[in-house]
Amino acid sequence: MSQADSHVHLDRYDDAEVAALLARATAAGVRALLTVGVDVPSSKRAVALARRFGPTAGVVAAVGLHPAFLPTRGWEAALAKIARLAATAPHQVRALGEIGADTLEGTAPLALQMAVFHAQLALARRLGLPTVLHVRGEAATDAVRATLVSEGIGAGAVVHYFVGDIGEARAWLALGCAIAVGRPATRVGETALRAALASPDLPLARLLIETDTYPLPGRTTEPAQVVAVADAIAALKGVPPAEVARATTARFTALFGAPP
Repeated sequence: MSQADSHVHLDRYDDAEVAALLARATAAGVRALLTVGVDVPSSKRAVALARRFGPTAGVVAAVGLHPAFLPTRGWEAALAKIARLAATAPHQVRALGEIGADTLEGTAPLALQMAVFHAQLALARRLGLPTVLHVRGEAATDAVRATLVSEGIGAGAVVHYFVGDIGEARAWLALGCAIAVGRPATRVGETALRAALASPDLPLARLLIETDTYPLPGRTTEPAQVVAVADAIAALKGVPPAEVARATTARFTALFGAPP
């Protein structure tokens, strides 16, 4: 039963650690992974890892400028580097991300974040790539949704690490977005999220699974844990885990293409 992890940050690990993470993922049935950049160096590393591990572990890359890590000046030059990277590595680069807006942790003014977001959406449209959205904070959410409405491109967007309720899910779904959920789905205390996942208004066909793997003190997350998330979704929806695996992997492939 093949699974897909739609959001990891393998650039945060050395090559030996990446190889070990991917070996465990492959053993667990994870056959496709999107490793995501947040700035120019991490995006370059994501592409390099996709080149190295794509053929053996199904790794593909997303490149972009994360709203919480924007440079206060010179973002145009950084985005030009992202554009060149995406254009010169089309087999590896399958999405623009993480992009969006963040009024909780982002230090750049929202107006600047949205200018960069608009520019990255234009790049994604030019290259024919989907987008991976990082959205945190009420003002950021309103601004991003308004942009997706005005530009009519929600169908190519993924809402990264969704932890909201069914009302929030409906709002994103109405724009055409896919919704990615991670380990919070396995936690009984996440009542709003789990109720949203149980609802028929959030269909399996619009879901992705992710682990958002990156190293943090006291946190152990890795792509092999996609299986636990899929099992939790299956229990909430009352369907076999294999059905969740099929649907979420199909959505991954529809958005990002088949891995090498």
